[in-house]
Amino acid sequence: MKTSGIFITGTDTGVGKTIVSAGLARLLFNKGVLVGVFKPMASGGVVSEDGKLLQKAAKLPNAVYSAIVPIHFKQPLAPWVAAWKEGKADLSKVEKAYRKAKASCDFLVVEGVGGVQVPIAQDFFVTDWIERWKLPVLVVARAGLGTINHTLLTVEALQKRKIKIIGVLVNGYTGKNIAERTNIKALKKILKIQVYGPLKHNSRYRKDLDLLANDISKLGLPII
Repeated sequence: MKTSGIFITGTDTGVGKTIVSAGLARLLFNKGVLVGVFKPMASGGVVSEDGKLLQKAAKLPNAVYSAIVPIHFKQPLAPWVAAWKEGKADLSKVEKAYRKAKASCDFLVVEGVGGVQVPIAQDFFVTDWIERWKLPVLVVARAGLGTINHTLLTVEALQKRKIKIIGVLVNGYTGKNIAERTNIKALKKILKIQVYGPLKHNSRYRKDLDLLANDISKLGLPII
């Protein structure tokens, strides 16, 4: 069976790419799909908590963590900037790990690094990975103020490269302010691609991945 997959990107850092990626991975696992997870680079701390959550979501053993996150910077910075102090990242290592991950499963969930224009090297950006790997993209956007601008810029950057966009998933919704209550309607009126959600904020998701998977299953994403 030819491997298929998806690239989860975000309009910014901290918008919930990991939650969405983990939820999709667990949902596919629960449906009996041989699912793999991959985060090409991570930064901040000794171990990537995001990478560990992806591993847990796909119910993969601890031994494969280094294959899920092949490169990790200790400083919480964009990879290219972190490399100024920690040393240049070996992009060939990422490629090798990606090919191995892709070959090991029937569906691969790839979580990006920050937003689409985050520099991985001086002349290499997250969009270069997406373009090279030919994966369709799901854009995760925050629900609150500022998300319209960030989402439109992200979608525009992807469309300029003719990258297939599955849609935009609005995440972390609380409904506590007028911006959150109007942003999804505004995005649906402006964008010519599908807008999914919102996925409500729930502090239980990281501990209860089956609950997260169940809630994501209700959003109507076409990959399920």
